[in-house]
Amino acid sequence: MKKTIISLLLATLPIFISGCKTASNTESTEVVKNTIELGSAEIKKSGHAQPLFQNNQLVGYEFKKGFAVPAELGNFFGFSYQVNQLINSTTDNPNSTGYVATKVPVTVTVVHPEIMINGKPETTSSWEDTLYFGRDNFAMWKFENANELVNGKWTISVAYQQKEIATKNFFVRVPPKMPKKVTQVCQVEIDKFPRALQQANTACCTNNDAQACYNFAWRGLERIRDKKGAALYYAKSCELGDISGCRQAAKMATTPEKRDAFYHKGCDLKDMDSCIEVNRLN
Repeated sequence: MKKTIISLLLATLPIFISGCKTASNTESTEVVKNTIELGSAEIKKSGHAQPLFQNNQLVGYEFKKGFAVPAELGNFFGFSYQVNQLINSTTDNPNSTGYVATKVPVTVTVVHPEIMINGKPETTSSWEDTLYFGRDNFAMWKFENANELVNGKWTISVAYQQKEIATKNFFVRVPPKMPKKVTQVCQVEIDKFPRALQQANTACCTNNDAQACYNFAWRGLERIRDKKGAALYYAKSCELGDISGCRQAAKMATTPEKRDAFYHKGCDLKDMDSCIEVNRLN
C-alpha cells in the first residue's frame, strides 16, 4: 500500500557550516563526528486537505478546517510540520570542520481502525520517508480503497530513530448517504434522515400535521439543499393551515400565479403580511 508522504523540496539550498583556519604541516583537518539530534517538531497545519499542483507537480496542500475528516475515496488528511536540527559535535581536533545535515530518514506510522490490507486485518500502517530541515514536510494519508473508509480515531506520527517527533489525532467519519431529491410529497427515502425528521415526516404524511410538514421542509430538506422538495412540503403545510408554510411556499413559488395563490391562502388564515402581498386589506 503506497501512501502519499511528501517532503517538499522548496527553493532552499543545502546549508554547510565549516571552520576555516590555517594549519601547520603537522596538523590535519578532520571531519566532525556529528550526533544528529532533532528539536521539537512544530505542526504547522492539519486536517482534511486538497493537494496543490504547479506545472503538474505536487507543491503542497491546502488544509480545510472542520471537526471530522470525510472518509471518501481520493481525500487526503494529515499535517505539515517543521523540525530544527540540534548539533552536538565531538572531536579532539581543534582544527576540525563540520556540517549541518539537510535531511534524515524518518518513519511515518498511522494507527487506524481495523482495515483489510493485502487480505489481512491491520490496525497499523507505516513506511519510510525523508525529513528535510528548514522547510515544510507533509505526512498525509490518502483514501485509496473502499475498505479504508472506516469511522473512528486515526493517528499519524513521525519518528526518527524510533523516537516520536510529531503526532496528530484525527476523527474520521464516513459521510452519510444523501437521500434522493424529493419530487412528490411523502415519497421520501426516509431511512436516510435522522430519527426526529423521520417522525416529522410520518406526522405530516399520516396525521396531516401541518407543523410537522413545515419542520420536515425546514430542518430536513432545506439543510440538504433540496429546494424543490422543501417547496412541496411547505405547500402541504400551507394547505393544512400553517401560516408560515404559506409564506415560505409563496417565496419559493415558480410562477406569479402560484405565489399569489399561497398568499391568498395565508390571508384566508388571517395573516396580515399575506394579505398585504395580494392587496387584500379591505
